[in-house]
Amino acid sequence: MLVDLTHPFSDGMFSLRLFPRVTVERCVRIEERRINVTRVEFAVHAGTHLDAPRHFLPDGKTVEQLALEDVSGPAVALAVRRAGGEEITVADLADASPTVRPGDIVFVSTDWARYFYGDPERYRDHPYLSREAAEWLVERRVKLIGVDVPTPDQPEWRRAPGFDWPVHHILLGHGVLVAEHVNNLQLVVGKRFRVFAFPIPIRDSDGSPVRIVAEVPDDEPAAAGRERGRAGVAR
Repeated sequence: MLVDLTHPFSDGMFSLRLFPRVTVERCVRIEERRINVTRVEFAVHAGTHLDAPRHFLPDGKTVEQLALEDVSGPAVALAVRRAGGEEITVADLADASPTVRPGDIVFVSTDWARYFYGDPERYRDHPYLSREAAEWLVERRVKLIGVDVPTPDQPEWRRAPGFDWPVHHILLGHGVLVAEHVNNLQLVVGKRFRVFAFPIPIRDSDGSPVRIVAEVPDDEPAAAGRERGRAGVAR
């Protein structure tokens, strides 16, 4: 079973205040030119996307330098329940199931994705990883961390002057990639599966939109249909 972990892309969708507005518009119309053409304008860190090391490291890999193996492989989704602005601790991750193994892609499910379209202002005030939690993930040699919030770092409006994105620096500085605005994790939480998170190979870019797809074994079916219908699930 394939499960889509990606937010649909749409005009004016959520974006951090640091980035420009997302624009999706029909620039050529079939009624006028017998063809439809859509134009998009956005920062590469809008919507479900991948951060390459170059996002924070001047000499880090750019997105087209990442190997396909860097963004695919075994994965787990860990359930963590924290309020907006609360830290996700080492204990939160260590006590969650399944157990994290070296080489895993780890998703942290806070259930915050429901606010991406439903309540964007609440979405801005999200849980975030503590520095110690980021270091714990590095110690376990995971290769990618995916979150269903805008950033694994502290929410924008809670940051003190001189804020320097410590969680990003810890993760990307040790080769752990970061995916943000992940969707539908409630469908795979508590499970072990394979995931594919292929970015667009944009030359010299610090990130890229990404379509994240989970492949759940037939003996561990995703929990589609029980809470949120069958959206995002395909056979």
